[in-house]
Amino acid sequence: MEQVAEPTILRGIGANIATHRRAASVTQSDLAARIGKSVQWVSAVEQGRRHADRLTDLIRIAQVVGCAVEDLIGRPVETLARGGHPRADAVSAVREVIMRAAVPIPRAELVPDLEDVSTRVADAWTVWHQSPTAHSILGGVLPSLIRDANAAYRHGSDPRAAARNLSGAYQITRQWLHHVPDGDLAWVAAERAMSAAREADDPHLIALGAWALSASYRRAGQQDEATRLCLAAADELRTRLNDDDPQTDLLADYGMLHLAAAVSAAQSDEDGRAWALHRVADDAARALGARYDPWTAFGRGNVDIHGLAISAELGKADSVVDYASRLEIDNVPSVERRAAALINTARGYVRRREDESAALVLLDAENISRDEVHDSTLVRELLLELLHRDRARARAHIRGLAQRCGLIAA
Repeated sequence: MEQVAEPTILRGIGANIATHRRAASVTQSDLAARIGKSVQWVSAVEQGRRHADRLTDLIRIAQVVGCAVEDLIGRPVETLARGGHPRADAVSAVREVIMRAAVPIPRAELVPDLEDVSTRVADAWTVWHQSPTAHSILGGVLPSLIRDANAAYRHGSDPRAAARNLSGAYQITRQWLHHVPDGDLAWVAAERAMSAAREADDPHLIALGAWALSASYRRAGQQDEATRLCLAAADELRTRLNDDDPQTDLLADYGMLHLAAAVSAAQSDEDGRAWALHRVADDAARALGARYDPWTAFGRGNVDIHGLAISAELGKADSVVDYASRLEIDNVPSVERRAAALINTARGYVRRREDESAALVLLDAENISRDEVHDSTLVRELLLELLHRDRARARAHIRGLAQRCGLIAA
């Protein structure tokens, strides 16, 4: 039988940890003692034999070795495929238009129509939740959308309506950047979305602005601040909600803010608090019935998917697999959220060393949203571990997915 060549394993988060640890003159034993792990765990992570899938662990490691979490997870994998990161050109185009929007621009001969911009913002969110290639499509759409939303805001006749459109344009941009990912630029987009929402004095957009900013805080390792931000925004919304006849948009926002806070709490190892916040969101979703928010996809199914995410963030592999077995993800009208649920399910299987199940779940996620899987830092780390453990057999479907994600040469 022909010998299958061992796949070339690329640098991942573990290699980045090792580099920063050595630069800080910290031994594996010292690092293990200070983060509450075993030396064997640190060694396995650095060698790529297991993945550090919990942000809490990465935050602690970054604190010990004196670097930012972004240094560990910002670009953890260097691809062997030619051409570099497939989203590099699209991100550069978005960055250019965002930076140029910070300075005054000449009045255009034809000011973009507010209704047209509003429709394009709504269409962008539809693409995000319904297209398996949303990352690719939005990469081509967002530069002109941001440019036109800014032009309408600066030169239009209805400042509040224009500010609402501008906030929406930056909201979808932040969402895209968070998943590509480009954390620094996503933070800029989130802050601009909130600024425009405040100017429009729109409670719905202000709530979504807090939701967006909380994701940037979490990515930067500031879980407590992310939780505080979400709950402060939820308290602000609570004064506007009528228990007898709640505004559906605001009730959905209230629930989504609690889901975001629950994830932040889970990443801080606050088990009880995370589930308490999740229950508040579940109550809001039940009050909404079958409705889903068109931007955040908040609703009953999304609450269930976040329950799976909370279990994964808490590092409870058995709970993840059990939760996933009872999850009806097909009822959630968002390919991004359905793919996220399957990726978190794969985390549970990998930790239980059920590699074949993990690989099959990741393939299911790829069928739902190729972009969500191919651009995911977490998926790359899971695949690195699967490849490391699987090199004796090098199963074709695992190698194929790793190739499509740019981890190994075709």
